[in-house]
Amino acid sequence: MSSAPALAKPEKGDVLSLYLAVSSTAVSAVLVKDHEGTQYPIYYVSKSLLDAESRYSHLEKLILALIMASTKLRHYFETHTIIVKTNFPIKNVLRKPDMSGRMAKWAVKLSAHDIRYEPRTAIKSQALADFVADFSSDLQKEAELEVQQLDETKDPWILHTDGSSNIKGTGLGILLKSPQGDIIPHSIACEFQATNNEAEYEALIAGLQIAKDMGVKYLKVYVDSLLITNHFNGSYAVKGEKLTKYLEIVKKLALSFVSFSLTQVPREDNTEADALANLGSSLKIPEDISIPIIHILAPAIENQVAMEIEEDTAMIPSEEAQSYSGSWISPIMRYLQHGEIPTGENPRAFRIKVSQFAILNNVLYKRSLAGPYLRCIEDPEIEEVLRDFHEGDCGNHTGGRALFSRILRTGYYWPTMKRDAIEYAKKCDPCQRHSNILHQPAELLHPIPSSWPFMRWGMDIVGKLPKAPGGKVFMLAMTDYFSKWIEAEAFAQVREKEVISFIKRNIITRFGIPSEIVCDNGSQFIGSRTTNFCDSWGIKMITSTPVHPQANGQAESSNKIIINNLKKKLGSKKGKWAEELPYVLWADRTTPKNATGQTPFSLVFGAEAVIPTEMVIPTARTSARDPEENATILAQDLDTIEENRDLARIRMASYQQRMAGAYNKNVRIRKFQVGDMVLRKAFQNTINPADGKLAPKWEGPYLIEAEAGKGAYRLLTMEGNLLPRAWNAVHLKKYFM
Repeated sequence: MSSAPALAKPEKGDVLSLYLAVSSTAVSAVLVKDHEGTQYPIYYVSKSLLDAESRYSHLEKLILALIMASTKLRHYFETHTIIVKTNFPIKNVLRKPDMSGRMAKWAVKLSAHDIRYEPRTAIKSQALADFVADFSSDLQKEAELEVQQLDETKDPWILHTDGSSNIKGTGLGILLKSPQGDIIPHSIACEFQATNNEAEYEALIAGLQIAKDMGVKYLKVYVDSLLITNHFNGSYAVKGEKLTKYLEIVKKLALSFVSFSLTQVPREDNTEADALANLGSSLKIPEDISIPIIHILAPAIENQVAMEIEEDTAMIPSEEAQSYSGSWISPIMRYLQHGEIPTGENPRAFRIKVSQFAILNNVLYKRSLAGPYLRCIEDPEIEEVLRDFHEGDCGNHTGGRALFSRILRTGYYWPTMKRDAIEYAKKCDPCQRHSNILHQPAELLHPIPSSWPFMRWGMDIVGKLPKAPGGKVFMLAMTDYFSKWIEAEAFAQVREKEVISFIKRNIITRFGIPSEIVCDNGSQFIGSRTTNFCDSWGIKMITSTPVHPQANGQAESSNKIIINNLKKKLGSKKGKWAEELPYVLWADRTTPKNATGQTPFSLVFGAEAVIPTEMVIPTARTSARDPEENATILAQDLDTIEENRDLARIRMASYQQRMAGAYNKNVRIRKFQVGDMVLRKAFQNTINPADGKLAPKWEGPYLIEAEAGKGAYRLLTMEGNLLPRAWNAVHLKKYFM
């Protein structure tokens, strides 16, 4: 006392001790280090209690002192292991699952530090002895009372057992009563003969095993056999090898309980267990409780060897135990129950994570920030929960995020639940078959350039149109990709014969033999007669993928122009469309096109056509023309037509680039690999009419057999049959299993 204690400086790796003290108005703590058997103070902190804090219980004040010390001395708590010297069960209180909001918050905060708790022994430092005074006996009793209130109830369970043996067989009666008065009866029929004493032992062993499996810790057993009671208490000597083995099993099971007692009662006080053993009518239990009949095939003493093997092998991880040890629940359970931190884990990070969990009735729960406690589950329960919520009786095949939210709100948790819910919903077969049709383009636009006139033509059929004279209801049209020149003719029906005749009469004999003809998969275009005709003339037929008219966009665009002009010209006389068709074609041929900047007529013939209006109301070129000079100018125009076509080609390439840029902004590319499984869009001719509105939007699955071109694929059925023709990616979507 003649000199103040010197403050010590902790070194790296030192384990520091913390002493706590509380009073009615303040809390304090001192941090010390041990060096060669002497305690040296490092830091002293204290805090005056607020009005609300002064009303805390003594245990809460003690924990408040620890919280205050960890806050003010945070740099020491983060770099050193702290041993809290106290005789109060702070560790047990902070790990209680039913803590209040304030205590739970403190537990989370303290879990971030490496704190250990040890009982407080005599303190060698006199200054510390003066500082940390013992609590009064009244405070000690009050704190112990609080701990007892926080601890689980110690009201014992009551077990009544009885055995019966007669010429009809051996029966066991078990009646287990909870502290709340709930009754759990069992009537057991043995498939082997036993004496009355052996039956009594069998009933007692079966009852103890049931109580042990239920997690009962405090148990009082009542039997009406004086022999068994005195055997267990040691008053009677055990005679016979069988009874000796039975007694060993009973004593071993009794060690599984925190509190255990075995008492002999008169038979009239054990009538319910006796009734269960005899399957009598004197049993009085509620009507909603059933009595299961359990059959035991061998005596308990024969199972003892198996039980010992099971206990020995419990120390060696089996396949099931190894899978559980690799689960995410096992390390948390071991830490909460035994304080074990897994090897390789960061202690501080692991404690922060574990502080969010609690054990209730031997089941792990996670504290939810908003809502109920979340029960922690793992396989196979995860698969069952996902299946029930997604497609069970209350499932509505929601998407992954909605499925995750619904499971979380109900009260389940596992670390990867969001990802698992999204994956499960993505792989659901009904969800994939009935998902919305994809309208975004699946492939970039690939413009088809044409180097010179009449090299490449697009061919298509329009119909059925209103009936024209001669029964004509179809229109066959072909468009030149370079000059945009359109040739069209009306037909009553379009067969291979009409297609061949049209190509000869309107294309070959007027503009020469084309290099390519682009068309769809109509039977008139891909039939053997049309194919053989094109092969004989050296014409290459290029067909688009089924149900994808965009691949023949030039022909589709020309058809749209012709139909729109016919609508405007005909009015109510729709049947005259065949008569008006030549005039509509003439108007289109003399109209400048955005792609080329010139009229199709000028690109074909080298000069602009003279329209009928110029003959009625003369223009400069018709009224002041000189026949000789006109011939010279026409000859000059023909000499320079190639220059005009080059300019048109450049302008068309620029136009196609701008069009592709605008189109590609909305593209969502869908690429597939050979071997991928895909679904194909269901079409009118592939849907089962009986399904009606409930028909799926997608059908399959199919396998990708090969890539047929830009955005097109050849498909195989699951049986290995090749589908005719290739299919565009816009009609396909990936299938997940």
